[in-house]
Amino acid sequence: MKKKTEEQGLSTSKQFTQNDIPDMLATVNEQIKKIKGDLPKATKTTGSLDGFGTISSITTVEDLIKAHSMIVAKEAAYNASAEEILPAGVKKPPFVLDGSAPSSWIADIKGRIGIVAHKAQLEKLTKIKEKLEANLSAEAKLAKDLADIQGILLDE
Repeated sequence: MKKKTEEQGLSTSKQFTQNDIPDMLATVNEQIKKIKGDLPKATKTTGSLDGFGTISSITTVEDLIKAHSMIVAKEAAYNASAEEILPAGVKKPPFVLDGSAPSSWIADIKGRIGIVAHKAQLEKLTKIKEKLEANLSAEAKLAKDLADIQGILLDE
């Protein structure tokens, strides 16, 4: 157990004190940010895939792989059919699934798969974060709140 938590950047080999909480919280926040990476905040697609629904409603890695393979297969079949049946000089219309290009569907699937694949770990880290924040000293809470306020003001 100790080795696994060390790989995540957390250590459980000593007795912690309240003085350790700010550093532990910073480490947990780093881990959450690292897992989420630069995942897109919003999807490019607004429609739904037959048998899957919207990308944001897919909750398993297996279904995301199936959705990806369906898109790739349908696009390949469309291109093959167009090549076979279009007369010379007729431009092939772009392939679109429920209002979006295959590249948009694939980008959304790639973004979603990171979230789904790491959901359990993110939930665990979020629980740890909440516990740590609840146990910050008054001074540390004030410092955190002031840093959050500064971040909000700088974002404007």
